[in-house]
Amino acid sequence: MSLQILVISDNDPFAAYLCGLLQSAGHTPLPVCPAKEAFPAVRRRKPDLIVLALEASSVPSLAVEHRVQTPQGPRSVPVIVISDCLRLEAELLQVFDFIPTPLDEKRLFDDLALVALRKSGPQHEEELSSRLACAFSKHILKHTGLHFEARNHAALARGLRKRMAALRMWSFEEYLQYLKLHGEDRHELQRLLQFLTVGETYFFRYPAHFDVLRERLALLKDDPAPVCIWSAGCSTGEEPYSIAMTVMEALPDWSERDIRIIATDINNRSLKRAREGVYSPWSMRITRPDQVQRYFTRVGESFLIRDEVKQLVRFAHLNLSAPCHEPLCEELHGLDAIFCRNVLIYFTTQSAEQMLERFADALAPGGLLFLGHSETLLQHEGLPLSLRRQERSFYYVKGGQPQKESRAPGTPQPEWELTPEQMRLAAQAPTVLAPTVLAPTVLAPTVPAAAVEAPPPAEDSPLPLPAPVTQGATEMFRQARELFDREEFDAALALLEELPQEAPENAEALVLTGFILAGKGELPRAMESCERALKLNDLLAEAYFLKGVLLDAEDRLAEAAAEYRKALLLDHDFIMPRYHMGRLHLRQGRVSDAARELRNSIRILSRWSDDQTIPFSGGLTRAVCMLQLQNELARVA
Repeated sequence: MSLQILVISDNDPFAAYLCGLLQSAGHTPLPVCPAKEAFPAVRRRKPDLIVLALEASSVPSLAVEHRVQTPQGPRSVPVIVISDCLRLEAELLQVFDFIPTPLDEKRLFDDLALVALRKSGPQHEEELSSRLACAFSKHILKHTGLHFEARNHAALARGLRKRMAALRMWSFEEYLQYLKLHGEDRHELQRLLQFLTVGETYFFRYPAHFDVLRERLALLKDDPAPVCIWSAGCSTGEEPYSIAMTVMEALPDWSERDIRIIATDINNRSLKRAREGVYSPWSMRITRPDQVQRYFTRVGESFLIRDEVKQLVRFAHLNLSAPCHEPLCEELHGLDAIFCRNVLIYFTTQSAEQMLERFADALAPGGLLFLGHSETLLQHEGLPLSLRRQERSFYYVKGGQPQKESRAPGTPQPEWELTPEQMRLAAQAPTVLAPTVLAPTVLAPTVPAAAVEAPPPAEDSPLPLPAPVTQGATEMFRQARELFDREEFDAALALLEELPQEAPENAEALVLTGFILAGKGELPRAMESCERALKLNDLLAEAYFLKGVLLDAEDRLAEAAAEYRKALLLDHDFIMPRYHMGRLHLRQGRVSDAARELRNSIRILSRWSDDQTIPFSGGLTRAVCMLQLQNELARVA
């Protein structure tokens, strides 16, 4: 079948060479030079395929799944990229194929044949059968250690469909054979993994972890012993380089010391990008300006890691779930710290337990283990690791004593039910008083509930609406919320403290202030802020959630449960108090109640999209949170 192929290139000789190849194969090439004419040409010529042969700086903006309007409706157009910039291959996951230069003509012709065969899609989306799901799971487990059990069927199907859509494949059976055939030579398995493992990374993510590391390293200033840290699951390198920068800041004589930062990952493409050390502004979004100036060189829109940082980090391929027989493994003992954040959620319970035992054995006495916000050791008792808290984050110390704050004797336990008046008001105006900060989306700007125009209440039951907020105060709160979500807590708190000067107090700002103060360990001040918020608006679900978190931190479990229940009565779909309630049930040994809350959380999250962020979760996306909930449910159900 002959194809209409749009050839986009800024290199006239190479474009002519490509057009000759395509024409010799019976296709109709449509050259476009310069590349800036590409977008109008896609709309005007309605091609069957787009071939991009551009410089690296031009490819990302054009290598997207283009859609053109046809008489039958919009249609996606597959894209083949030809480039000498290999790091782009790991980024351009939606393209039909990425062919490095020098051009492999046979591979290009094979691609053309496949595109011609798959020119039209199916009428109905195929369902992933249990048999094929099992076959995919076995293949992925064999080659990566990642395991997709029956409970992960939907997540597996979603990831497969995304990669199949780029290849214009409509049959799971066909894609399974393609995966087995081209898993290595076309890096197909690595591309698929990008859709099966969810999450993102950026420099200094979870800043509290690096504060803890910096404090621990400062104690070693007068100790000449080697420093060895392992970044397990290092992805594209932001984490180990952040560790290196922290070491350089904490130890002024770092260049004269034996510093070893070992960074491992299963994804070779990610490791390649990590070694190159070239990053976009998005990876730098919470990096301080002085750190950018000291540790990076800016070239255009990219940021390059300086060599003095690179020399502290050694990258290596390692499958965490497999027995380690590499020479590298002999170095992974007596470690000062291990970072393994948002990795365990992708493994079976048995594999995760084995990995945690391995981490515990690898740490030196007093060594630190940092996990992701969505991971916990609650179900892994018997390990010589003790929980510590630091600014809304947690970490573990080998051989340390757990932190506990005892409940004051004689403290009364409040009733969890809302008052009749609160129940009546909540039933009358849930949409007015539910704060938009809890809406399950990160795309809409966060606006205090007071800024929402409410319908007039009945004359006999006036609603206790919060005080009006000026437009300037609304913008300040929005900025503070953005800073909070980026974990820039000091800057967010500074803005929030200016709010009373602009307008009367609003409850949402007080709650946000309370969460920041709690993260700093100032629990009494956080509780004071929470109580003030409840006086202004006693139907604010997030305020009850904050109060529950504060009581939970003091091991006042029954009282914490009462506040979580109040939050859920006001907002049934509020994920975090429901999740905390499940965790609290586990601590009390009430396994069936914990399983119920986890199932309810999963049911609610099933209505969200993968890229939506869970409010007050520390930046977790729906997909990561869903995996964590499913794994925890599997442990207790």
